[in-house]
Amino acid sequence: MSDPLTFTPVSQSDNGIGGYDLKSTTDRSFAFDYDHSGRLDHIVLYRPGVGTIWIMKNDYGYFSPVYSQSSGQGIGGYDLASTADRAFAFDYDHSGKLDHLVLYRPNTGTIWILKNTAGTFSPVFQSNNGIGGYDLRSTTDRSFAFDYDHSGRLDHIVLYRPGVGTIWIMKNDYGYFSPVYSQSSGQGIGGYDLASTADRALAFDYNNSGKLDHFVFYRPNTGVVWIVQNFKETFSPVFQSSSGIGGFNLQSPDDLAITFDYNADHRLDHLTLYQPGSGTIWILKNDDGKFSPSYYQGAPGSGIGGYDLASTADRVYAFDYDHSGMNDHLVLYRPGASVIWILKNDNLPDYVK
Repeated sequence: MSDPLTFTPVSQSDNGIGGYDLKSTTDRSFAFDYDHSGRLDHIVLYRPGVGTIWIMKNDYGYFSPVYSQSSGQGIGGYDLASTADRAFAFDYDHSGKLDHLVLYRPNTGTIWILKNTAGTFSPVFQSNNGIGGYDLRSTTDRSFAFDYDHSGRLDHIVLYRPGVGTIWIMKNDYGYFSPVYSQSSGQGIGGYDLASTADRALAFDYNNSGKLDHFVFYRPNTGVVWIVQNFKETFSPVFQSSSGIGGFNLQSPDDLAITFDYNADHRLDHLTLYQPGSGTIWILKNDDGKFSPSYYQGAPGSGIGGYDLASTADRVYAFDYDHSGMNDHLVLYRPGASVIWILKNDNLPDYVK
């Protein structure tokens, strides 16, 4: 196993962050480009069901809110009043910057996109009837940003419905969304059937291009993982396995995956797979389709950088801590327990040091 101390904390707290207490089990968090800098160097924390959302800036390790709403009003008119509400960062205007917020409510058709003008959020898109023909009428609907056309911009929206094989990809023409790919007949995409409610998907830089233009599909508790490319608008697998990936077996229902800039080279071309509750986390590099660990802690493991990953509630994402333009730090947090850490990688390649 890897030495967990090859990662070290630059921030650690058991009392929340920047005034946000992280005391609810429903708390969620992600990185965001608040100031249109092109860097994901702000942290969004929100509590669906009660309208709470905060956005944190980082001044040399001191976090403080640039936006805070704890009174149940949400943000930009979106009330965040449902526990089903979810949010992510999006490049709405094809600028290459993830400086808009998508907020959506599965099973209701509700989806809004918010812009930030000098700290004031307002909708550029709002709908109670889905988006681009996708109805958002299932409780299992999920969504994320994707680089469909290899532009280097996450300016397309993916919506999918695990368990029934449905997946759509939306382009945005001046606020008018329409599908560039739509599959509602249960066939999934690129041969991956999306037939399990456990299926999860994310955007990934498979060929070290700096573009998140491939899909990773995985099915926890089964070992199934596929990576799908888009070649001239036809999707096909470049990797497929029923026994995990790079030594990580994907045999737990708790398994989760994210992308990470392990080498600090501006590319989210490493897959991080982790099993909250067991201390297990692996970071995989890709050499021409062969995946192997740059870091691994097996099950049971010791986590990473002192963070034990001992709770099934633990979540992880990549973050630009030092305003470098690289998502080369890891945020690890534990909703309901007020715990949040940020780790740096002390095992960078020599050419980065």
